[in-house]
Amino acid sequence: MRHRMILGVSSLVLILGLALSTPAAGVRADESTQTSQAGAVTIKATWQGPSVGPTFTVVLDTHAVNLDSYDLAQLAVLRTDQDVEVAPSSWDAPAGGHHRQGTLSFPTTTADGSPLITPETQVLRLSIREVGGISETVLQWTLSS
Repeated sequence: MRHRMILGVSSLVLILGLALSTPAAGVRADESTQTSQAGAVTIKATWQGPSVGPTFTVVLDTHAVNLDSYDLAQLAVLRTDQDVEVAPSSWDAPAGGHHRQGTLSFPTTTADGSPLITPETQVLRLSIREVGGISETVLQWTLSS
């Protein structure tokens, strides 16, 4: 009897742990945060999923250059696998020298008013140009069906 109770409690803890650690629906668990190296700059971007919209937390880290001159509102674009591309609507990040963290937001619709992310969208690519001496760094998210 005691072994069954321990097994039952252990199973419940495991199930609750999995439920609480699952990211927003529509994004694979291993892909909610993407990291890439752009020369001496590490770029880490986290997307919370379609329910939040095209908004990313972006962290830039380095020991080599001052990151305050990088304006991601001018350097980033977001593309879908349907070749739809939008520029950021805002980059909200305080100065930080060698460490910068902020919110990079994109509009939910394109210039013609159609939705950026549709049920057919399978891939989002965040492209950041000219950081760390690299012409383009691309971070990619796969949306699950």
